[in-house]
Amino acid sequence: MTVGANGVPREQGKRLHLDLRVPATPESLAGVRRSLETLAIPPELLDDAKLIVTELVGNSIRHSGLKRDEQVRITANWSRASLRVVVRDRPHPLAQASVAGTIRPAPEAESGWGLYIVDRLASRWGTTENGHWFELDWTRSRTYPR
Repeated sequence: MTVGANGVPREQGKRLHLDLRVPATPESLAGVRRSLETLAIPPELLDDAKLIVTELVGNSIRHSGLKRDEQVRITANWSRASLRVVVRDRPHPLAQASVAGTIRPAPEAESGWGLYIVDRLASRWGTTENGHWFELDWTRSRTYPR
């Protein structure tokens, strides 16, 4: 990690905001991950952000009922302290969904680990009327040398 004189990390990219629409196809996932690299996110957050956004966009592609010619919208905002990403997969709001019960699958399960990983990595996450969101706090993930 490279830290500037004021204690703020030197960032990868230069942008603070991202607004992107991608086709609802698995081939879109690599482009979404690359797009996050254009943001001014510290390297310590970038890998977690890529993993979480891949999971949420992948869930949108697989489970939202979108057709291949429809789009998933991803917005990301970096405040220099936290990253907030929203994945929208419905053009019209529905009643807000909630995740009920446990999100941890049985240890022997071969699938179903995605939201558990999101829950473990994100500082906060949840659902909206038209998708999902997550936040990563840079200050929470910061580690200091001993």
